[in-house]
Amino acid sequence: MTGEPEMPIHAMGLMSGTSADGIDGVVLQIDNNGFSLVATETLPYPETLRQSVRDVCSQKIHSRSEAREIEVQLTELFTAVSRKLLDKIPSASTRVIGCHGQTVHHSPDSNPSFTVQLADGKAIAKQTGIPVVTDFRSEDMRAGGQGAPLAPGFHAAAFRSSEEQRAIINIGGISNITVLPKDQNSHVTGFDIGPGNTLMDSWCRRHFSCAFDADGQIAESGSPQPELLEILLDEDYFAKPWPKSTGVELFNMGWLDKKINKWNGSAEIIPRDVLTSLSALTVHTISETVNQLEPKIDTVYICGGGALNAGLMRQLGQRCRAKVLSTQSLAVGPKWVEAAAFAWMGYQTTRGLASTMPSVTGASHPCIAGIVNNP
Repeated sequence: MTGEPEMPIHAMGLMSGTSADGIDGVVLQIDNNGFSLVATETLPYPETLRQSVRDVCSQKIHSRSEAREIEVQLTELFTAVSRKLLDKIPSASTRVIGCHGQTVHHSPDSNPSFTVQLADGKAIAKQTGIPVVTDFRSEDMRAGGQGAPLAPGFHAAAFRSSEEQRAIINIGGISNITVLPKDQNSHVTGFDIGPGNTLMDSWCRRHFSCAFDADGQIAESGSPQPELLEILLDEDYFAKPWPKSTGVELFNMGWLDKKINKWNGSAEIIPRDVLTSLSALTVHTISETVNQLEPKIDTVYICGGGALNAGLMRQLGQRCRAKVLSTQSLAVGPKWVEAAAFAWMGYQTTRGLASTMPSVTGASHPCIAGIVNNP
């Protein structure tokens, strides 16, 4: 796409995060006044596919052919969400699909660094007839960056205000923060904080036969274990200076089991008390991050699945020395912010514009993120 596009145009974003529970899709209308959501869609993963994705992430699957079969299944679902969205809007107005894919490995600090997201952009482009941008992280990593978090560029474009110091916090599988200074001459910063929902969700699947703790009801019925929380917080990542990013490569059930064994050895544990402590871990790491920021944050806007957890939001409101709201207050529902970010990034890429932020990722320069797969 070259030159100034005729406005308005539509850009589609497809996102599946570290929770690996399904695909969120949006259509973002972009015009001279900014952005607005005009269509949304979500499609959960079948349980067998969800488990397969987890097996790849935990390196239980090493076969290239098995990984390719999982990518084929994921691509079918990404395509299905695209078609559902195209049924809701004039397809001719959709210029690009930004498809993040499913991250199964992300190692920005290894030598060499590498990142893997499963999604066949060429196949999606062929099925939809629309250019598809994939592989958003690699270029930033080649420039010496973490390749994450990527959403701060969109957060700055959509949510920055000259009237208040804002933080956008996404609580997905991993929680991450974007700091948006009201001083327009100050750099946007951001980084991955630590576990968001990933440990809580995995613990719920293991002990409570549910995919997640709806509204934090199970966690609120347990008793926090201060000694366990202290052991959970004894992790080098939390003290590491930014730029930094993390994922399920570190914060997984193997990590948690080691921490629990250190805490309780072979004694019987009470599952709901562990869940309460995992919720406390997420609240503690987020609130401590917010409370230590200078200049002081005026308002924290939460997005991601954590924003739908009433118990978690209530605790954050109590612990953060800032007002805590969801991004619904900024006219974008918390469930759709990440997908909207990749719609915007895809649009930026097709126009030859950078969307990554060196002040966030640590890269040597802003990068045009992603590869364009034409139909």
